[in-house]
Amino acid sequence: MVKKDVVVKSVSGLHARPGSALVELALTFKSDIKLIHNGNSINAKEILEIMMGNINCGDKLTVEVEGEDEQKALESICDYIEKGEE
Repeated sequence: MVKKDVVVKSVSGLHARPGSALVELALTFKSDIKLIHNGNSINAKEILEIMMGNINCGDKLTVEVEGEDEQKALESICDYIEKGEE
């Protein structure tokens, strides 16, 4: 397992479009991808969990990835969260 701490840069957090795009990205990897937010574990491949996570701009997350493509997945997910593109 690999993990990294990141800060959400998207002005709308991980709601609606940014959250959906994150799920689409996560689904391209075979590894399990979790976002740890305020002590809660959120499956990055489930849009309902992302939306219910109430992840806002400026929030700190720990991205945890485990599986055969974990390093590439970690880099891609963290890059997406840290860029903050809408």
